[in-house]
Amino acid sequence: MLTKTEREMIIKLKHDGKNQQQIAHLLGCSQAAVSKWISKYKSGRTLETLPRSGRPTKLNKEILRKLRSKLVKEVKKVNEKYCSLNTKQLAGIIKQEIGEDYTPRHVERIMHKMGFSLITPRSQHIKHDQNKVDEFRDEFKKNFKRNTWVLSS
Repeated sequence: MLTKTEREMIIKLKHDGKNQQQIAHLLGCSQAAVSKWISKYKSGRTLETLPRSGRPTKLNKEILRKLRSKLVKEVKKVNEKYCSLNTKQLAGIIKQEIGEDYTPRHVERIMHKMGFSLITPRSQHIKHDQNKVDEFRDEFKKNFKRNTWVLSS
């Protein structure tokens, strides 16, 4: 994001006869950003950054930092017993801290923003029998005539 002085410099350089690529190179920004601010200036709009529409987030950097430290403590406490917190449990912790309900998808976005990664556990079927799997692999290798890739144990 360009500062107000950089935006003013764009307009000044444009009046001095520089083209958009030269201005972008001099300021170290993209040509699209230069084009955007020149067109805004030509249409009579201000060079100030205006507030964005939409509901402002309650999760500023300080709140995210506090929330992250709280979640790290909770996860470490739970992980001593070889288990983890699910999204619903994390949503409960977030509600306690902030007082706001978030959907599971939004909780996942918040967790990603704080540097956590989602690990989806893969369960093993009840009838899984490793001996039968190994026996099938051996039979498959014997009966199949071409080269194949198999997972060796």
